[in-house]
Amino acid sequence: MSLPRSLDRIVDHQIGRWHLEARRPSPRPRRPCIALSALPGAGAEELGQRLAEHLGYAFFSIEIVDHIARKAGVQRELVEGMDERVRGSLAAILDGLTGRNLRFSESDYVSRLVRVITALGEGGSAVIVGRGSPYILGPDRALRALVVAPRQERTERLAKLHELPLAEAASRLEREEDARRQFVARSFHVDPDDAGLYDLAVNTATLGIGGAAELLVEALRRRA
Repeated sequence: MSLPRSLDRIVDHQIGRWHLEARRPSPRPRRPCIALSALPGAGAEELGQRLAEHLGYAFFSIEIVDHIARKAGVQRELVEGMDERVRGSLAAILDGLTGRNLRFSESDYVSRLVRVITALGEGGSAVIVGRGSPYILGPDRALRALVVAPRQERTERLAKLHELPLAEAASRLEREEDARRQFVARSFHVDPDDAGLYDLAVNTATLGIGGAAELLVEALRRRA
């Protein structure tokens, strides 16, 4: 299935914003990104969009990041547009990952993914959901957060989102949890539920999407 053209427009718009910023006589200080990892069904997409709207940030969901990483032309334009700022960070990140015996596989996908997320981190002013972004970007480049909620709430969210019976939603949730753990373990050799990998965790069931967004905005203000 082909990806919607709107993804190209989103990426083109953000590249244009960065290029305009780079041409300013006195570029404004880079604003840190927010990198979200999430338990499936915890509402990270909605939370990320809320944060991006509030902060005036670009929003990069899993689908958009995948699109950039897999589509060589778009990925090249993004990385080349940020090349002077990205080269040093990219080399350091790749060295660190390969030092953990990381094996890039899946037709070079992970190495492309690292390049893309590094470029987004160097550009700043972006909310990035998933795809290892909290493990690729250090605390100097992003506020890294884990988005959680109890299993029952997550099951109900998936059931409503995909119009599924609860039993089917529970099975889907389990598959998505397994896929998430396997992808992160295989690609980055870390446990995605290790709290030490994040600056904070937010529970969307107890805080609500709005409350979680407010907490993250305050945390970003305090660390900036």
